[in-house]
Amino acid sequence: MAAANAPIAMREALTLTSLGIAPQFVTFTHVTMESEKYICVRETSPQNSVVIVDMAMPAQPLRRPITADSALMNPNTRILALKAQIPGTTQDHLQIFNIEAKTKIKSHQMPEQVVFWKWITPKLLGLVTQTSVYHWSIEGDSEPAKMFDRTANLANNQIINYRCDPSEKWLVLIGIAPGAPERPQLVKGNMQLFSVDQQRSQALEAHAASFASFKVVGNENPSTLICFASKTTNAGQITSKLHVIELGAQPGKPGFSKKQADLFFPPDFQDDFPVAMQISQKYGLIYVITKLGLLFVYDLETAAAVYRNRISPDPIFLTAESSASGGFYAINRRGQVLHATVNDATIVPFVSSQLNNLELAVNLAKRANLPGAENLVVQRFQELFAQTKYKEAAELAAESPQGLLRTPETVAKFQVHFCS
Repeated sequence: MAAANAPIAMREALTLTSLGIAPQFVTFTHVTMESEKYICVRETSPQNSVVIVDMAMPAQPLRRPITADSALMNPNTRILALKAQIPGTTQDHLQIFNIEAKTKIKSHQMPEQVVFWKWITPKLLGLVTQTSVYHWSIEGDSEPAKMFDRTANLANNQIINYRCDPSEKWLVLIGIAPGAPERPQLVKGNMQLFSVDQQRSQALEAHAASFASFKVVGNENPSTLICFASKTTNAGQITSKLHVIELGAQPGKPGFSKKQADLFFPPDFQDDFPVAMQISQKYGLIYVITKLGLLFVYDLETAAAVYRNRISPDPIFLTAESSASGGFYAINRRGQVLHATVNDATIVPFVSSQLNNLELAVNLAKRANLPGAENLVVQRFQELFAQTKYKEAAELAAESPQGLLRTPETVAKFQVHFCS
């Protein structure tokens, strides 16, 4: 596992099997984790029940005798969504309950089967059928509203994720399909990106995707970015890429220029592929997690590679953002719930010395107010000052991590210069 000076720290938060959950239920179809707050496990023997693990007190799981095909805890509150097929039909019965109040909030009978669903916001469920995607609000008595039809590239795919950007103007659906006959293990990843404003879809190849906000210098409005990771095979050649692209560029404003980077898979991971992506807004980092337990870390702004390591010896099937820590949770087939966090003390020195990327080290330090770049920041400040780039020097002083240059000495330096 990772060395002490590694930029990412891993720890086991808990093990599902230690809570009495049988190993056969530690799978993608039985376990859901919609946020860092709750894990939900559906058991079908010895009797049907739903186990809710509150991450604030994981040693006291809540077991309820419930029969369902799928159970999702709301990302923020103790609200449970349940889905069950109506016997003898292809219709699904959906219900939303308030666990605390023991009351049903709303229910709906879907005329077609829901093959995948997810809380895309604390107020909104995304429902995916074989042909279309719907949004269902927990507020009021509204029924699910159709958003778009699935594109042809997602036909016969297993849907593994669906998400929206914070403005709910951009939606992305991800599916996987069997690989080429010569590489059946390397599954194909397909993605559908939908613009609500333009009512238009774009079909792309990707295994994992996520949205992010990014402030481009000179633009007061944040840009919406889509990041996606793909691994494709063409005539025996495998290409693995990370892409970062701005969506809906703002006319007359500085935009984000698109970036791409290679994902380097070690030789014994040739059939491995990304299964999840989480973005840390706190640090401006992209986490790409693969099925066989590799973690790739990239800088959001430049798509520069920061780190790669194996974080799990067992296959990973589920991840969730940890916005509180700026990291993420991952669940593997052994039932380990792993928590990955940025090591605040080591990431900046790691980037500056191991990667020799001084600019990225300074940017990370400024972005997340981290230690480790003091000499670099002072050196950069002195360079700017010597080059009479006073505006940039002043900006660096104002943004300097941990108030390093926000000192009377710095003010005096400017005063001496401008008053002399």
